[in-house]
Amino acid sequence: MMYKKNHIFTPSVIALILLSFILGTSEFIVIGILPDISRDLSVSLSVAGTIVSIFALTYAVGTPIVTACTSNINRYKLLLLMNIIFILGNFISAVTPSYSLLVISRILTAVVSGTIISLSMTFSSDVAIPENRGKVVAWIFSGFSIASIVGVPAGTFMSHLLGWHSVFFAICLVSGFVTFFLARSLPKQCVSQKSNMMQQLLLIKDRRIQLGFLIPMFGAAATYVFYTYLTPIFETKLNIDQKYIGILLLVFGICSIVSNLISGKIAASNGMKKLHLVFILQTILLVLLPISFLFVPAGLSDIFALGVVMYLMNSPVQIYFLDTATFYYPVSVNLASSISPVAFNFGISLGSLTGSFVVAHVGFTYLGVFGAFFSFAAFLIIYYLKKRTKNFSSIYYKKESIC
Repeated sequence: MMYKKNHIFTPSVIALILLSFILGTSEFIVIGILPDISRDLSVSLSVAGTIVSIFALTYAVGTPIVTACTSNINRYKLLLLMNIIFILGNFISAVTPSYSLLVISRILTAVVSGTIISLSMTFSSDVAIPENRGKVVAWIFSGFSIASIVGVPAGTFMSHLLGWHSVFFAICLVSGFVTFFLARSLPKQCVSQKSNMMQQLLLIKDRRIQLGFLIPMFGAAATYVFYTYLTPIFETKLNIDQKYIGILLLVFGICSIVSNLISGKIAASNGMKKLHLVFILQTILLVLLPISFLFVPAGLSDIFALGVVMYLMNSPVQIYFLDTATFYYPVSVNLASSISPVAFNFGISLGSLTGSFVVAHVGFTYLGVFGAFFSFAAFLIIYYLKKRTKNFSSIYYKKESIC
């Protein structure tokens, strides 16, 4: 059993945060370098943009399948193997001469990215004391937020300076360092519980898991209805000068990091019981968004408040899935760890598509109102689960971790 220190930032936790940072950079960087890819590979911007959709769809569909199929493998060895494949996928992206090969490399990267982040979440109980587990999960999620405000701008600058291929070479290099760091810091000896695919899938038949899946999906959809169009909202509804947009996006990114950190604190005190308040607050902020556009300070305050709220569900929901699996379906812990990221990616797609429809037929003004429907749906699910589940979000710890 690995020694667990009382403070959060042990070498293992730092390694897991760096891992989520590089995963986030790899996932989000395409948005920043899309025009460069379009010009270099001689495809239209709309065609190049399909890489983003393909990545998200592959991530959402492939992650639970790969995670379930590899559940019998030692988690430590599997994580390192997935990292090596991740590096290979980004290396192919770095050297690809064609759009079709780039698509293949992104599919490969997406499949292992989802499995990697799922595995990293399962290590939270191995590298921290129980009281800090929610905070560790929050910091792992924060790696993605840090990637959006540090990794993506740095990658975009590098693309303009050295070409977009150099960005993927850099990701390979950093990924190699992170893999080495993980190999040295994570616990190596894990006892696997043997199971077949049918035993794994028993987890998703559980009504608590099925309803729980909808919480991050609707929560993400509520946010991404407006977040997808955040820049044009700043420009057209709040009349912000273009030179200030970057600063405002940076502030919103900082708000999202704060959101993840608060999420960890919520998870540490039976957070699922408090999430109904989070979604009520999010619903109110989204409904008020059109009115806030009438006064710039009010509009900015509402948007930044939504940034602080957007990830509050992350740690409580992730702990909920892990605890439910640990107590009732111990052979499915790895699969349980993939549910929240998968649901979140489905939510991104749902929210983005809804936002596109609203912008095309109604306009930017009422994006928040449509997002509020998703947020309120998440509230209703939380409320129902609270009424029907006696030990809602109870945390169960076993003396020996299941790896």
